[in-house]
Amino acid sequence: MRNRFPISGLRWLEFSFGLGLLLTTLLPTLGWTHGEVAGGGEQTTVQKVETRNGTYRVELMHSPAQPVAGEPANIELKVVRLLPKPDPLLGSEVPVGLPPEVSLLAARSDTVLDPQLHVHAEGEAGIFGVAEYRFPAGGLFLIRSLFPQTGSFRVRFLIHTETGDEFTVDLPIAVQPDTAAVFRVWINLTLCGLILGLTGMQLWKVRAAGGRLPQMLRPASIGIVALIVVTLGMNFFVLDQVLAMRKPKLAAAPPEAVTVNEDGSYTIPEGVQKDLGLLLVEAKQMPIEQAITAFGTVEADPARVAEVFAPLWGRIEFPGQPLAVGDRVERGKEMVRVILELSAIERAPMEAKQKDIKGALQQATERLEAAQFEYERAQKLFAANPAFEQDLKWAKELFDEAKDAHGQVVKQDEGYVGIIRFRDPRRTSVLAPISGTITSVDFVPGQLNPNGEYHKLFTLADTSQVWVRAQVYLSDVWRLRTGQAAQVLPEGTSSRPLAGNVRWIGDTVEPTNRTVPVIVTVPVPDRRLALGSFARVEFPQRKRAVAVPEQAVVDDGTTRRVYVARDQNRFEPLAVEVGVKQDGWWQVVSGLQEGDRVIGKGAGLLGSLRQEPVTETVPASPPAPEPRQTSELSRDTP
Repeated sequence: MRNRFPISGLRWLEFSFGLGLLLTTLLPTLGWTHGEVAGGGEQTTVQKVETRNGTYRVELMHSPAQPVAGEPANIELKVVRLLPKPDPLLGSEVPVGLPPEVSLLAARSDTVLDPQLHVHAEGEAGIFGVAEYRFPAGGLFLIRSLFPQTGSFRVRFLIHTETGDEFTVDLPIAVQPDTAAVFRVWINLTLCGLILGLTGMQLWKVRAAGGRLPQMLRPASIGIVALIVVTLGMNFFVLDQVLAMRKPKLAAAPPEAVTVNEDGSYTIPEGVQKDLGLLLVEAKQMPIEQAITAFGTVEADPARVAEVFAPLWGRIEFPGQPLAVGDRVERGKEMVRVILELSAIERAPMEAKQKDIKGALQQATERLEAAQFEYERAQKLFAANPAFEQDLKWAKELFDEAKDAHGQVVKQDEGYVGIIRFRDPRRTSVLAPISGTITSVDFVPGQLNPNGEYHKLFTLADTSQVWVRAQVYLSDVWRLRTGQAAQVLPEGTSSRPLAGNVRWIGDTVEPTNRTVPVIVTVPVPDRRLALGSFARVEFPQRKRAVAVPEQAVVDDGTTRRVYVARDQNRFEPLAVEVGVKQDGWWQVVSGLQEGDRVIGKGAGLLGSLRQEPVTETVPASPPAPEPRQTSELSRDTP
């Protein structure tokens, strides 16, 4: 008796089997539709850790932003030590160059899943990475594909520093299931089951109709070919297109948000600009007061220095209190007395001395006449051509000097005439020729002057007006001119500058430090500048230069930059070289042009968004319990 199913029962069995396979196919599809996540982008977390030896900033990044179980992921670590004060060479932070130790832990149980992750150094100092790491999925291959393991992990970094600090930082990572792979496996299993089931039922029908093996080869071959064609077509064409259609699109930045572009610039909509309080200003030309600074030594003005000589021989004594270096005397004050005791034997040398004085008087007279002639000639040249003003000044100075010298010789001659007239011993007073300070005493009280030579007694200097011999760098001296104003500040003071004028600019360069001597004449009514002391000289320079408000310049300790407005609300950070500050404006030496629009208020907000926008204190992880860790920033980058 043949074992045969009725036709109606067989069709009902085929219908039930196909419906079951259809429902089985829809279940994973439904799960995939609600569970798949985007695998692109990156997530960055910035933490600040405080230790006994300093403060560190740790930047942790993993990509993709939501890793998928079994798929490769990249992890990056950057550690820098923040300096208390910016260093001119190092800047405000120093990278840590020692590689960390990295391990993987389960988030809930702290079970160590991978004790040692391979760490490699990136191209930049202080940056280390774990490349192409696959988070564990667990289970056998088939079970792992159908039901992949997901959950939370913690990547633990044990950081060692050059200063001896050691602390740990954890990076929490949530691993998502690979729903696309699950969907692909379920679809393949469903197609295989459907084709194999239909092929089996066809073979069963042939067998139930009494067919033999030759009759069963045709449906079996059709089933195998259909299985191969459908499986390959679904995997290489249909499923890839379906998964691409169903993959969620990356979320675009909201229209009213600050966007960081690939070139480092910022795109800030107008609404956000108003919310942040950003104010745009134009770089403009404005007068800038700038000064050339030099240091120099205080000297006496040679025109205000006088040397006092004994007018005749004799014993030299002080009339009262002895004078010393540093004492101030007024013009006409008796400084010393020369006591003269004459005899008949001494008259001959005295007369010879008088002849010498007469000869000196003749020379002084000739010199005075020559100087007067030159002075009158210079007056005529100046009257004809004002260009000879300097020659007139020099001729006047020579005439005055010759006149003074002639007057002194005349006085000496008159003194000798009086001495010869009165041969009795007498006391001759030596008076101060100018008001000033004694800078040297060149005799000993009671000293005799028997040789008849003029003996030098004192050197006086009038310090109410002095010279400051400044050393100006060769690169700056070309901007100075004779007669221009200067300000002189005594050593150790920064207030109450003294006003002066440039008297002379040298024409030789000091080979050691490449400076040029410049003499500044400084009136000192209160005599605050001591001879031989040091002073700072400032030569004001007024010019027009490009300037921006001080708030427009962002200074991070190593560089200074401004944010220049470009097209379509885009602001580009631009490094600039700045000069002097004046009245709330900052001179820009290079980097900007007149008319460029920059962020004049609120520019520092962009720098904080780029570096450390959020600060939150959290404890550091063991084994170093003393550091304190601060989480600053966590952001997803598509």
